[in-house]
Formats: sequence, structure tokens, C-alpha cells
Amino acid sequence: NMKNKFGVYIQKLMTTVLDKEQDEFVVDLALSELTRLKVDLNNFIIKNKIEDDNEKTVKKLLQEKKNGEE
Repeated sequence: NMKNKFGVYIQKLMTTVLDKEQDEFVVDLALSELTRLKVDLNNFIIKNKIEDDNEKTVKKLLQEKKNGEE
């Protein structure tokens, strides 16, 4: 269900896009905002995925070093 997955703001933007009675300008603004949110979310995911991968690498290297000293 769409209501369960998206917040009110995103839901309203999506409803605006689908509303056939909306002005084209308003629909374009809603689409632009959805696109901006998509980019922001993607950047967040990429940034945190890279940080998570780097953190795992550091932990692995520290564990290997610790195992080598024992």
C-alpha cells in the first residue's frame, strides 16, 4: 500500500502528478520535487553504503592485525 511506504509529503506530490485537473505547471513542480528527493535519497544511500563498506574494511583489517599478533 502506497500510504504505508511514503510520507505525507511524497504522497501529496504523487497525488498532484496523477491529478488530471492540475495545471501543467503545478504537475511539473511536483515532478521536479520528486526528482530532487530521489537524487537526495540516492546520494544518502551511496554515502552511507560507502561509509559502511569502509567501516567493515577497517574492522576486518584490525581483526587480521590482532590475529597476526596472537
